[in-house]
Amino acid sequence: MSKISIMLALWMAIAAFGCGAEDSRDDHGSGDSGTDTDADGDADGDTDGDSDGDTDQVCDEQNILISQDESRVLLLMDHSSSMAGGNWDIARNAVYILLETFDGSTLQFGLDTLPDPSGAACAVSEPIAVDCGPDTTTDISDSLAGMSTFYSTPLWAALNSYTSPTYAPGCAEDGYNHYIILIADGEDSCGGTTDQITNTTIALVGLGINVIVIGFNVNVSSEQLNNIAANGGTTFTTYLNANDESSLVAALNTIGTSLVSCVFSIDTPDASANPDLVNFYFDGELIYMDADCSSGSGWRWANDDHTQVEFCPDTCQQIKDDEVEMITATFGCDTVIE
Repeated sequence: MSKISIMLALWMAIAAFGCGAEDSRDDHGSGDSGTDTDADGDADGDTDGDSDGDTDQVCDEQNILISQDESRVLLLMDHSSSMAGGNWDIARNAVYILLETFDGSTLQFGLDTLPDPSGAACAVSEPIAVDCGPDTTTDISDSLAGMSTFYSTPLWAALNSYTSPTYAPGCAEDGYNHYIILIADGEDSCGGTTDQITNTTIALVGLGINVIVIGFNVNVSSEQLNNIAANGGTTFTTYLNANDESSLVAALNTIGTSLVSCVFSIDTPDASANPDLVNFYFDGELIYMDADCSSGSGWRWANDDHTQVEFCPDTCQQIKDDEVEMITATFGCDTVIE
């Protein structure tokens, strides 16, 4: 199932920078006496061709591209010996389903494993198996298909690798939201301490890389996994517990859906020219503006330059649930506020 793939390159008919020329057509229709004294011949004193006394304005329309913000998601998978006995096969199958589910979405994936199967028991790989980027599904699937469980769990060493910008450059490239999804069945077995793991997680968030944790078949509650989740910069502040394939698939789907962005970037024309003269529509239905999203619905500007718009949680969910076929917008008319 493709998640909101129609949003990746969405054209909108937009009236740029306010309203344009007045309507100066001649009015010689029904009821015209032929003795009008204004420019359009209807004697109401304006030039719009009707008799209401108002001056209608017509906005110049042009097509612009609105693009949904993209995220790069690194799948960091524990394939230590404790994942043997079917757990590794379950984890791989769940990832295959995740990749298929979000194929064509705004999520771009990469893959890393701990430990490095070609190194020592506590080694981490360099380079990683598959760096983050577009069209990586086949590479990730092929890489996972050839792996089996291997030795220990260098949890801290693996996380610490991503503090280096050269370790996985695609997973830290500018212009994207960045996430690590850690799937592990327990704590570090290579000497990494809880404090080291916590501090490294905080450092990653400071670099713009948020971390989400799934504890898969964890025998006892893991302080380390919970500390990563609590400091990972997302709403998933404890690790998601999964004990079988269905619960792991569900956890990955929940995370993937949450990472599909509801922020859209407007490149041209410069939306800051008239930030109070814009309205958005879902399949022709007006979406109200709610500047603080207090109602849960509507939209708001996502930045001070008014070049990004964010849809509020309830409205965002419509997008994520594939309930919206077309998003359009008009500039030039007063913004309708909830």
